[in-house]
Amino acid sequence: MAEANADVNLNMFFFTIANVDTQKKVVTGGYFDCINKVWKTDSFPYPDIIYRRGGVGKRDRKKYRTFIGQCNKKQTLFLNPTSLGNWDIYNYFSTVNPLKEYLLQTILYENRDDLFYMMKKHQIVYLKGVTGRKGQNVVRVERLPNNQYQCRYYDHTNRKIHSTRYKKMKEIIPFIEKFYKRKKFMIQEAIDLIEVNGRRVDLRAELQRNKIGEIEISGVSVRMSKKNSPITIHADAFPLDKLFEMKNVSSEHKLIIKQQIDNFLYMIYKETEVKYGKFVEIGIDFALTKDFQIRFIECNSQSAKVSLLKAFGIKRLNKAMSNILFYAKYLLGEKKAKESLEAFTKSSKDDDGLNIQY
Repeated sequence: MAEANADVNLNMFFFTIANVDTQKKVVTGGYFDCINKVWKTDSFPYPDIIYRRGGVGKRDRKKYRTFIGQCNKKQTLFLNPTSLGNWDIYNYFSTVNPLKEYLLQTILYENRDDLFYMMKKHQIVYLKGVTGRKGQNVVRVERLPNNQYQCRYYDHTNRKIHSTRYKKMKEIIPFIEKFYKRKKFMIQEAIDLIEVNGRRVDLRAELQRNKIGEIEISGVSVRMSKKNSPITIHADAFPLDKLFEMKNVSSEHKLIIKQQIDNFLYMIYKETEVKYGKFVEIGIDFALTKDFQIRFIECNSQSAKVSLLKAFGIKRLNKAMSNILFYAKYLLGEKKAKESLEAFTKSSKDDDGLNIQY
């Protein structure tokens, strides 16, 4: 972001809630000195615009709420209005008719009967936390040919895959309840994912608003899972066109699929904004089935863009970062123009007693 800002020239600094003094209303932030090519720290007033890159721990939530309240009074602009919970977004999209064809059957887990119901309907389901990112809190449950069941999940702490078999479905329940620790989770039918070299793949699209406020697709990356992994996190990534080459898709069919994907991505972005407000960026996870049908997985308003970097390189990543910063500058310009107009209108009313409308 510091490199991208060299072209945008915003007064940009980085901080966490620990760096905020809510009494003095100042922030100790880190910034990059472009002349000397070193990182420095300094004190700054509360920012005019904030690009949130994560959440806060329990001990900082009260301070965070105070800070956000102070920023709202200052009319600070927020590039991303909220994080996007898995269940909230799926529940909302299920009410949007044009999106229904892309959705999977998904229910909120209330009791063991919900799991029994979904496992009778589907050979494979995924259990997912209602919030979370980077494939955390995801368990793959499969009904095996011998009527046994297999649970697999990726252990982020130890970076390894855990796999356990159960003779009966009811034996899974203690494991699930311990795994989720009374936190809410949902059950979702599995996708008949397209495969490459025997490994399942899904896709991550990165979209941002650009310097004139238009939505732009920075790249669609294909993520190939590690062997036997239930998720594609920490996976290899490559451009979508390479997938079409590997699957011997004709030029005509490729153009049709890419147009369908573009339409789908723009629709997801715009419908998300209908519900939550404008976003500077959204990372959209989706899949292609073996017959190239599009299926929605989830949205992310705080993408790390790891797959974009792996698939397209540093120049494409910098372009995506530049979009974010140029859009921030665009919003600041709009805000200043609005403030100037309001000041001029007020001045005209005070001088002439006239209510001038524009």
